[in-house]
Amino acid sequence: MGGPLTRDPTATFRRLVGLGGLVAVVVAWELLALYVFAGRNILPTPVAVVHDMWASRALYWPAVTTTLSEAAQGWLWGNLAAFVVGGLVVGVRTLEGAALSIAAMTYCMPIIAIGPIFQVLLAGNEPKVVMAAMSVFFTTLVAVIAGLRSADRAMLDLVEVLGGSRRDALRKVRLPSALPFVLTGLRVAAPAALLGAIIGEYLGGQQGLGVALISAQQTMDVARAWGVAVAAAALAGIGYGATALVQRIVSPWSSSMAAGDLMATSPRQPHRGLASRVALALLRTGATAGAVIAVWYGAFALLHLDPFFAKTPSDLWRFAVSAPGASENRAQLVQASLVTIRDSAIGLAVGSLAAMALATALVLLPQLEHTIMPIALSLRSVPLVAMTPLLVLLFGRGLLGVSVIVAIVVFFPTLVNMTQGMRATSAESVLVTRAFGASPWRTLRLVRLPAAFPALFASARIAGPAALLGATLAEWLASGKGLGYLMLNAVTSSDFDLLWSGVVAVTLISLAVYALAGFLDTLTSRLLYGAGTAEAAPVTAS
Repeated sequence: MGGPLTRDPTATFRRLVGLGGLVAVVVAWELLALYVFAGRNILPTPVAVVHDMWASRALYWPAVTTTLSEAAQGWLWGNLAAFVVGGLVVGVRTLEGAALSIAAMTYCMPIIAIGPIFQVLLAGNEPKVVMAAMSVFFTTLVAVIAGLRSADRAMLDLVEVLGGSRRDALRKVRLPSALPFVLTGLRVAAPAALLGAIIGEYLGGQQGLGVALISAQQTMDVARAWGVAVAAAALAGIGYGATALVQRIVSPWSSSMAAGDLMATSPRQPHRGLASRVALALLRTGATAGAVIAVWYGAFALLHLDPFFAKTPSDLWRFAVSAPGASENRAQLVQASLVTIRDSAIGLAVGSLAAMALATALVLLPQLEHTIMPIALSLRSVPLVAMTPLLVLLFGRGLLGVSVIVAIVVFFPTLVNMTQGMRATSAESVLVTRAFGASPWRTLRLVRLPAAFPALFASARIAGPAALLGATLAEWLASGKGLGYLMLNAVTSSDFDLLWSGVVAVTLISLAVYALAGFLDTLTSRLLYGAGTAEAAPVTAS
């Protein structure tokens, strides 16, 4: 007998195993606090954190409601903008290059650095809402475009043959096909919106979890700081879980789709020669640069921005090239950029290698997944700005602390996409290697790992810019080096030429990393699947 109310014993077992993994983490936390970090005022016990949260519960409610309101507004406006732009891009193909490249810039911009700019240009809670909207816009846009373009060509032709309009094709074919992708994008957007709101509060606000975190740090109330982090993680996890539940109900076949799958999905395009690809990349770069500069000057003129705070490209050119002392300014930017690139690269490498090793273990021992994934998801749900000060307490302010922060940021998307990439290997290839007596480990090394390279590079398009965000945030809050610290000094000294130059430097480095990951993704796809059927990266930043 079966039915909608029939219990699935396998699902129940998975939930129990996942719960057991979380209980194990709490137990390990308790033991570390009692016996390893005892007396150092770094890591309170879970009991102390819960006790402090309950004792100060009156303080949490207004902070939580404020942050949720900002995150919800940003989530709404960012996703709405993504839907509008995604529809335009799919409807007007000539807009794709410039629109997606500009959108990629919003993803690659260091929100920790542009936050102070928004604080002086906008009023009230608007800076937090804008930062939350920026945090969700790009991934949802990629999801919308990938979903609308995933529609079956034969079904679209059938609608056209039967006399249907473009609106009919959109309503009856494209939107149903896009639903799994859109829901996956919204699932990723929920914790991202919360992160943007908390960073906005951390940089300037009267109330919210970010403000509560600053207060706890200033008073050295470690239990309160960990309590705020736990509250933020719980909110992010609830948002992620609620969206995932909606996805499972509305589109159950897509509930396992990962964020990197969106980045790896794009329309198939014919193979182009090297010369044509270079020419196309240069053309897109020029068009994108022109569009960005035009929007930049247009916003400056239409919004009547104060030139003391808002800087134009001409201002930044004088600062770095033509003004007296420009050589010293360039040297300062280059030196800080090299430190940030080093910090990001080390953390990216450590996080990716750790994720690949754990993904390998999950493929070889699938029963571990129900224990590991809830722990990894809970780690992913902690907003970065709440996690950074706590990790600095544990690992210090030097290269080790920065690398750990960056590695944690990189770890989750790489783990999910590498696991799915290895499991999506052709069943025929696995059977052939097994038929010749290959062990599971040899099959993994010869078949599954090579087939998962596209998933690795697809996730790198998420992890690369995220690594730079983690590095600049850690430098801003802790290390005293790199572009993050340089921009912090610029804010405190009101040197807005230096601040805007730092933002541009981080954005350009992020775009370069994004473009490199996209190139490697396309290259490996062509090598594995053939030149004529290679998938083109959805965004080319170069």
